[in-house]
Amino acid sequence: MMTVEDAFLDILKYLDKIWGTLSSSDILELQKVAFVPVANGTRLVTVNSLFVRLMVNLSPFAFELPSLYLPFVKILKEIGMQEVLTVSYARELLLNIQKSCGYQRLNPNELRAVIMILNFMCSEVVLSTSSELDWLSDAIIPDDGCRLVLARSCVYVDYYGSQFLSNIDTSRLRFAHPELSESIFMAFGVKKLSDIVIEELDGPKLQVVSQIGSVSLSRVKEKLFSKSLQEAVLMLLGNISNHYPSLEDLGLSQIRHLLEHIAEHLQFVQWLHTRFLLLPKLLDITRITKHSTIVEWDDSVKHRTVYFIDKSKDHILIAEPPSFMTVYDVVATVTSQVLGAPVTLPFGPLFACQDGSEKAVLRALKLGSEHGTMKRESKNNSLVGKELLSQDALQVQFLPVRPFYSGEIVAWKTGREGEKLRYGRVPEDVKPSAGQALYRFPVEIAPGETQVLLSSQVFSFKSVSMSNVACMPSLREDNEGINRNRMLHGQTSKDSGNEKMKSQTSKELQYGKVSAQELVQAVHDMLWAAGINMDAEKQTLLQTTLTLQEQLKESQVALLVEQEKVDAAVREADAAKTAWSCRVCLSAEVNITIVPCGHVLCLRCSAAVSRCPFCRTQVSRTMKIFRP
Repeated sequence: MMTVEDAFLDILKYLDKIWGTLSSSDILELQKVAFVPVANGTRLVTVNSLFVRLMVNLSPFAFELPSLYLPFVKILKEIGMQEVLTVSYARELLLNIQKSCGYQRLNPNELRAVIMILNFMCSEVVLSTSSELDWLSDAIIPDDGCRLVLARSCVYVDYYGSQFLSNIDTSRLRFAHPELSESIFMAFGVKKLSDIVIEELDGPKLQVVSQIGSVSLSRVKEKLFSKSLQEAVLMLLGNISNHYPSLEDLGLSQIRHLLEHIAEHLQFVQWLHTRFLLLPKLLDITRITKHSTIVEWDDSVKHRTVYFIDKSKDHILIAEPPSFMTVYDVVATVTSQVLGAPVTLPFGPLFACQDGSEKAVLRALKLGSEHGTMKRESKNNSLVGKELLSQDALQVQFLPVRPFYSGEIVAWKTGREGEKLRYGRVPEDVKPSAGQALYRFPVEIAPGETQVLLSSQVFSFKSVSMSNVACMPSLREDNEGINRNRMLHGQTSKDSGNEKMKSQTSKELQYGKVSAQELVQAVHDMLWAAGINMDAEKQTLLQTTLTLQEQLKESQVALLVEQEKVDAAVREADAAKTAWSCRVCLSAEVNITIVPCGHVLCLRCSAAVSRCPFCRTQVSRTMKIFRP
C-alpha cells in the first residue's frame, strides 16, 4: 500500500541516485513541476513553495518541508527550496497570487495566508532602512471584497472617519480589508478615510445662541471646568481602559487640558448643515436622502447634523437636537470624540447632575465597574461558528473523500432541514481509510467547541490561486485517485508491505469508519437535498450491498494474512533444509563430523578427503552424527 507521500519519497530516492547525471536544463524543468505533496496530501506544489523553516502557517501558498523529506534537503535546495521566508520572497509571492487570481475573491484559507504574509512583511518593514523599501509603492493588500489590489488605491476606516460612512457615497472609494491591522496600513502607506474625506460647514451664516432648550452654554462650560467632573471622567476612563487600550495613557492633566479646550471653543448654534468633500479634487460625495429617518428634519434638502468638530478641534459647534435627544447626549458625544474614545462614552448624566456628585452617579449607574481583561480572539478564530458569507458560498465544493490539513477553514452543516452553512476549522490532519466512501473526523464548529462530523457534512473551498499550487482536484479527486492507496505488484517485498499495511491500519483506526447504515443515511440526505427521494427498499438494498462489500474486504484481508503465514512457514522449512545440506556437494545431507575440528560433511565427501575442506586440519578420525 502506498500513499502519495511515500510515492514522492521514492521519487526523491531516485533523484538522489541520478543527481550527478542531471543537466542544468533538467533541474530548471523540475523547478516548474508541482510534484511535492503537502498539506496532508491535499496539494501538489513546486519546490520553491517549500521552506526548511517556516515560523508561520502560509498554506495554501507556502509550506514547511515535512520531516519525512529532511534527508534530501540538499537536493531540494538545489531545485529551489527556500531556507527561511524573506521580504523579497513574500513580495514576489503576493504578486504571483494577484496575477493568478486576477479580480477573483480569495477563499477564507487564502485570505488568512495573505494576512499572515502581510503581518510578516509589516514586522520586517519596521526593521528595514528607507533604501530597502522602494517596493512599497507597489505593495499588494486585500480589499474589503477579498480581492488583491494596490495598497495605495485603498483607504482604511479610522475612528474619526467612521463617522462619515453613513453620510457619504462609498462607491467612489475602495476600502482595505477590515481584518488587516492598523500597523499594516501604516507600514504600506494606506491612507485613513479621515485623511481623504473632510467635513465642512454648508449653508448661510450660523446663528449663535446662548441656550438650547433649558440648557445654557455657560452651564456646560462651567461643568467642563469643574475638577469634580474631570476626576469623574478619569475614574470612568480608568475602569474601562482594559476594554479600550487607547485610553490607558490619558492622565488627569491631559483630561483637564482637553475638557478645558472644549469649554474654550464650544458654541451653541440654532442648526447645522455640513457636506463631505473627497480630496484632492474636493469632490462632493455627501449622501442626501429624499426622506430623512429623523421626521423633524424631513424638510431639509441638505445634510443636517447636531454637532460639528473641525479637524484641528478648534471649532466645536452643537446645534439644537431633535426632541427625543438631549443636549447632554450631544455634549457627551463631542467630549468622547475630543478625548479620542473609540465609542461614545456615557458622560451625559455627569453634565446634568449637581456639582460634586459625579462619582456617586457613576457608582449608582455602575458605569465602568467591570474589571479584568477582555478576551481578544484572533481575527481568524472569529470566523468559526459564523454563517458563511455570500462570496465564500460561491467557492464551496463537495468532496466527501478528500483529506484535510491542520488549520484548514471549511464549511459545515449537520444536515438538518433549512440549516445554513457555517465556518469551521480542522484541528489536525485527517485522511480517509483506503476505499472508504465517507469517513468521520473532528471539526471545530465554534470557538473552543469540537464535534465529530461525517465527511458528507463538511465542505472545502475552491482554490482561487493556481500559479504555483496545484490542487488535488486536478488529479481527479472525484475518481478516487487521491483517497485510495495503490497496490504495487512485485515492486516491494512482502515484509515491507506488511509494515506499510500495519502503519496504514493504525492511521485508519484514528478516524472512525462509517457504518453501512450511516453511509446509506448520508446518501439519502444528499439525494433529498437535490430533490431526489430514495425509498426504503432501495435504502435496504444499498445497505445490504455495502455490508457484503465490507465482509468481502475483511475476508480478503484475512486471506492475505493466512497466505503470509503459509509463505513464512515455507521459507522456514527451506532454511532448515539448507542448514542440513552438505556444503561440498550441495546434494546429500550431512551425517559425519570430522575430529578434531568438528566440521560436518556427508558420508561420501568425508571418505574422499584426508584434510578438512574448510579449515585444512588433518583428519584423525570421523564420527557419525544423527539428525534430531
